[in-house]
Amino acid sequence: MLKKTVLTNVFSRVFLSAVVATSLVAVTTLTACDKDNRSSTSAQEQTSTIIQGRTMGTFYAVNVVGGYKGGEEGLKALAEGAFKQICDEISTFDKNAELYKFNDFKSTEPFEISNELGKIIQDTVYQGRRIEGATDITVGPLVNLWGFGKDKKKDEAPSQDEIDKALELVGLDKFEVRTENNKTYLVKHNKDIKLDLATVGEGLGADAVAAKLVQEGYKNFMVNVAGASRSYGVNAKGKKWRLGIEDPTSPERRVFVPICALDKAVTTAGSYRNYFKDETTGKIFSHAIDPKTGYPVFHKTLSVTVISDSAFESDALDTGLLVLGAQKALDWGKEHGYAIATIEYDNGKPLFRYTDNFKQYLDCAKQQ
Repeated sequence: MLKKTVLTNVFSRVFLSAVVATSLVAVTTLTACDKDNRSSTSAQEQTSTIIQGRTMGTFYAVNVVGGYKGGEEGLKALAEGAFKQICDEISTFDKNAELYKFNDFKSTEPFEISNELGKIIQDTVYQGRRIEGATDITVGPLVNLWGFGKDKKKDEAPSQDEIDKALELVGLDKFEVRTENNKTYLVKHNKDIKLDLATVGEGLGADAVAAKLVQEGYKNFMVNVAGASRSYGVNAKGKKWRLGIEDPTSPERRVFVPICALDKAVTTAGSYRNYFKDETTGKIFSHAIDPKTGYPVFHKTLSVTVISDSAFESDALDTGLLVLGAQKALDWGKEHGYAIATIEYDNGKPLFRYTDNFKQYLDCAKQQ
């Protein structure tokens, strides 16, 4: 499944590598870290508790302005506790995780899952259906076939027969969620169906940590899980949190345009650093796979950024909107009232476009 973003936290000057190439860069200027990774103070700045770590095969960073009551150790426990709960539900690598067990279940009989996992799946399917099924959690066989999954990359593009065979296992109609007596079940329509929720994992993680911090009364913080960001209030300098959409045309990671988050969730999906090259024909294929055709997309859209009230929702939408392409993504955003920005190739140069309600996030960054 298509995955996301590289973050650069300037307080550490370290690029945090993600699973796949993507497009958000944290550009908020934080104070330099001291030996215990806590920012220094000045008359204008507050002390912050800042942590970094790994989760879901990628990196995360959390910054709580004013300091976290439990210090770095307590904040790390909060974040990693939230991540563990999500991984216990959606991991396809941990044999003890619910989704792993379902994928390993070679039967069309109902398989009981937690109500929480059932809701995640239903909500992801709902978002996918809103955008023509372009976000599809059964697309794994195609991702692997084209060499972007856990299987080794091939030297040649797959044959049409191979693609057709993989498509038999792809589609939001290939499984169903059932509820009965307050219990939730997953049912495969083909015993070989497998689900992959990687496309929403980062968003779920960012939302979960943010929710816990809000519940504990914190009002100024930023949470980044690779390509998904949640922030509230202001940074240590009393200014709105800022992020940068990455320049997809640069060989080095740099900001294409800065934005303010304005207490919203921001995610970006990109298709410009991870690709498949057919060594026989020399043709380049994007890792953004269209679940309807079975082929990588051929349009020139490089990235799609979505801003909404939850990182999960933005995460579930940006991947599919990238598959649909810039024009359809912008049209959809305009019709449904979402702040969406796209970068695409136009006559060999990057073209940045956005919906009208995205402008406020750009204007804020200019005024900071």
